[in-house]
Amino acid sequence: MAIHRARRDLGVGRGGRDLSLVAAAVVVAAISVEFAAWTPAAGAEQVSLDHVVVSYSGIGKAYAEAIGRTVATARSAAVEQFGFDMPQAIMVSISVDAMGNVGLMNDGQDHFMLTVRSEDDLRKPSTSGVFQLYGFCHEVAHLAMYRVVRDHSWMTSDAAEGWAHYMGSRLVDLVYAKEGPNLWPDRYDYIEDGTKRLARQWAKDKESVRGPAAWQRLARIVGDKEIAPIFRAWGKTEFDPADPAESLGKPLLAAGSNPQVGAWWEQSKELLVLKRPRSKLSAETVEEKQLSGQTRELAQDDGNAAGKASLAGGGHAVRFEAPGDNCYVTQVRIHGSRYGLPAPPKEDFSVWICDQDFKSILKLSYPYAKFQRGGEGRWVALSVKPTRVPKDFIVCVGFNPTGTKGVYVSRDAQSSGNSLVGLPGQPGRPFQQGDWMIRATVSQR
Repeated sequence: MAIHRARRDLGVGRGGRDLSLVAAAVVVAAISVEFAAWTPAAGAEQVSLDHVVVSYSGIGKAYAEAIGRTVATARSAAVEQFGFDMPQAIMVSISVDAMGNVGLMNDGQDHFMLTVRSEDDLRKPSTSGVFQLYGFCHEVAHLAMYRVVRDHSWMTSDAAEGWAHYMGSRLVDLVYAKEGPNLWPDRYDYIEDGTKRLARQWAKDKESVRGPAAWQRLARIVGDKEIAPIFRAWGKTEFDPADPAESLGKPLLAAGSNPQVGAWWEQSKELLVLKRPRSKLSAETVEEKQLSGQTRELAQDDGNAAGKASLAGGGHAVRFEAPGDNCYVTQVRIHGSRYGLPAPPKEDFSVWICDQDFKSILKLSYPYAKFQRGGEGRWVALSVKPTRVPKDFIVCVGFNPTGTKGVYVSRDAQSSGNSLVGLPGQPGRPFQQGDWMIRATVSQR
């Protein structure tokens, strides 16, 4: 999915393996890391090219033009060589934060956001330790996939980052073929950062590049322009999060398909598809009139917001202990604020009621418009049809955020050890910077 700050290393695959084998690379997997909302820099200058607009401040025009040409050429190659439907214009925002980290991310639609500490972070990789030119090609590849596969929650990092690493490497080659060796102001032989580097990685450590290799095999079977139709079919496929592979395999295994594609899927699905098992507990609901009428709000936070975060590739989760037997959740409250464009996105966010193993008992959806934009956040109450919970249960909230839309969820200052980062069906990671300000109201029957 894109870069969020430099703590992500290039294409971290399953088990945290570094697909680049270079720790200082700039592109990495978007797995449960904090999102910084995109805002154009005040007083930014602009460079406009065909299908690309670069807004920049704190760096020279030469680098802004080189980045624009890189993105424009990679975008054209994604259309012409691979047959993807790319945005009419890609907006690139570049800003300098001397005390921050190097980070590049996309919003899944038409925006790239790059933060550097200084122009030195744009110099050739042997000097800066950052593969910026490759990074923008990597992001174009992400955009090609995510525009058609909107719900990619089924993808492992080997699938999402592996694709971006494979196609991004191909795009580097195509950019070099069109723009030549003098594209980058700090001139270097960037052709070495394309498929040549991918081949070197394969020769050195095949395990680390299993994802890119899987997509490379598919491209060799069906051809470059047949991958986009597969992605489009997956984008329209309804799947069971507990085991998505069967549904996702149907477009590949349809009558008349190349039998090699079926063999590829059987070989690759365990690597590419993430299963999120559901709880063995079924969702047991009752009418509100069947409850006692006495309610209790459960909270792990202290009510004082000390920070906030938006998470990409994960959710905000809190553990609770029911105060007795036959308890039913009737409401969830979240303290937060929406960011991004003035109008709320026309989509829903998700709330899960989970068992103690972080497996979903019930999934609920609510409109983004529930949250107000900006400010320090406020409590938002979400009604829940009374749903029985076990003694120990978890409430998880997921917003599928990008740099241009999302919700900042507030946290307090002290961690009780009951807050997590993750999504149901996989083990959550402890959140140690405080407790998410998420609460559950229960009543007994």
